[in-house]
Amino acid sequence: MSQKNKTDPLPSVDPKVKLEMAKRVLARRSLIQFTQRFYPQYKPGWLHYDIASRLEKFMRDVEEQRSPRLMLLVPPRHGKSELASIRFPAFVLGHHPDWEVINCGYNLDLPMRFSRKVREIVRDPGYKPLFNKMALDPDSQRAEAWNTTSGGGFTAAGVGGGITGKGATILTIDDPIKNQEEADSVNTRDGLWDWYWSTAYSRLSPGGGVLIIQTWWHDDDLA
Repeated sequence: MSQKNKTDPLPSVDPKVKLEMAKRVLARRSLIQFTQRFYPQYKPGWLHYDIASRLEKFMRDVEEQRSPRLMLLVPPRHGKSELASIRFPAFVLGHHPDWEVINCGYNLDLPMRFSRKVREIVRDPGYKPLFNKMALDPDSQRAEAWNTTSGGGFTAAGVGGGITGKGATILTIDDPIKNQEEADSVNTRDGLWDWYWSTAYSRLSPGGGVLIIQTWWHDDDLA
């Protein structure tokens, strides 16, 4: 080897490239950083950092098949669904494109909105550089249920409806009760419990996790 080769400096890396690579690493590791990458206007408070930390641990517990249970009991309009039902599924499927996520709500409309938003994140050109193994199945991209090329996917369902043939590595139930009036109804609460045990819970995979996101309306509601 010549003396010239021995003393040649290593090629310099553009600082902008280094910054981008660092941001990608952080976005893969942190749910908050991931959220801000696709939603730059997002300004988290202490509550959102706390929720994100619990969700990250929840994912690790599912990875280790610990059958975790997590309830986020937060009043309306505090951003719990933005993190837990939209950003978190996109984050999870990036790490585990073979996982199946089911999201249920008091009717089908809300989970369908979540499904479209999760799918929109996954389709974003900036998503692939973070999670290059994750890809949507081109033959299965309906909002009600879409799949990945690795066998995972996202399913939206209404409480009380069937989820026939679907499995759940993560079963998410976001706002199972619409309002105080429904929460005060014994028939509504009993119907919710019956649906949970007979339909929703039966779809859970071994070691999978259950995530409940709601306002705590009544001592005998699902939470």
